Amino acid sequence: MLSGENIVCFAPDPWGDIWRNRHRLLSIFARSNKVVYVEPRTTARLLVRKLAAGDPSVLRPWRRRVEEVRENLFVYHDPVHLPRTSKGIAGRLVDRLRDASLKRALRELGISRPILWLVRPDCHDVPGKLDEKLLLYQVVDDYLSYAGVTARARERLDREERSIGARADLVVVTAEHLLDIKRHLSPSCIHVRNGVDAQTIEEGRRVGGALAPDLAKASRPIFGYIGGVTEKLDFELLLDLAARLESSGGTLALVGPVHVKSRESADAVQRLRGSKAVTLVGQRPAGDMPMFLRAFDVGLIPYKLGDQARSIDPLKLYEYLAFGKPVAAVDIPSLRAFRSLVGVASSREGFLELAIALAKEDDEALALRRREAAAENTWERRAEQISQAIEGALRMKARPVIAT
Repeated sequence: MLSGENIVCFAPDPWGDIWRNRHRLLSIFARSNKVVYVEPRTTARLLVRKLAAGDPSVLRPWRRRVEEVRENLFVYHDPVHLPRTSKGIAGRLVDRLRDASLKRALRELGISRPILWLVRPDCHDVPGKLDEKLLLYQVVDDYLSYAGVTARARERLDREERSIGARADLVVVTAEHLLDIKRHLSPSCIHVRNGVDAQTIEEGRRVGGALAPDLAKASRPIFGYIGGVTEKLDFELLLDLAARLESSGGTLALVGPVHVKSRESADAVQRLRGSKAVTLVGQRPAGDMPMFLRAFDVGLIPYKLGDQARSIDPLKLYEYLAFGKPVAAVDIPSLRAFRSLVGVASSREGFLELAIALAKEDDEALALRRREAAAENTWERRAEQISQAIEGALRMKARPVIAT
């Protein structure tokens, strides 16, 4: 495993947000390396939204810039009093002040020549500023296909992503489809799936255990989803399932923060809230997830089919498998390797029938096979894959250039 290095990751979400791929991997790398998680860069628009929402971080600009959230893992809080702007001399001055603040924090931590870990195209301006020894670009979604992205914004994102790719020493993608559409970014592009943590695997093996209090009175069977409630979900599919459960009995439980942008999606969420068969739990700490997984009768992967869904390797898949749960999913490429363990439907009606049928499953041998599959897909294994790729890239950069 990689050791003795410094890693600086520019992340698109706060450390305290719902845990994603990067949270898991960086926590493992922090066992033998010093890791800094740089929270999202504040913009004037974001600052206004935070003020309107009464975000306490805006009201505490004097809070510590760096927090050690666990041994060797530090979170850098963006200076909210210096929101980014692209306007003229003032914008350039703010950028210099922001860069100076981060560099000062890194010096105080004793960090120099880090491995720079980027996650989104909007960090295209970061390479070269920290005297990094290696640049890793991690792609977990096809950002160009996000809902609501205009043609002009898509062109900009493509330019920014190509700019990062041209300088990257290593590009890591999480899905096979991403490998197909992103391999043009770099000759050093590798596929590393998502995974599941050891605690979830261990909890999944336990007989009994605590159930989520939020679902204590929920009508059975419980059809559960863990993850962000965003435009990537097929809301009409979920509403159809809720309608069936209202008449037949059962609960649709959505566990995760709600982040929707369009009026149509917001209306759909409101309709879900109004259903007696639906429980919108909201965001819960990562450590609470086993209680929800244990309570589910069927795990759901209800994405809206399209370019974005084709690029997803669902984290929740591995968590459902760790608990041996039946899984009802739409047909996306990353699930094809698990077809013997997961129920996949090619139509909306097929999904509904599949989910209802899986709620009646009683096959402990199949549940055991699912748990065994989860144990073969741990975050430790994923971190080791990335570690080997990083070490290989560092060796390549260390080779002397021979003139011809």
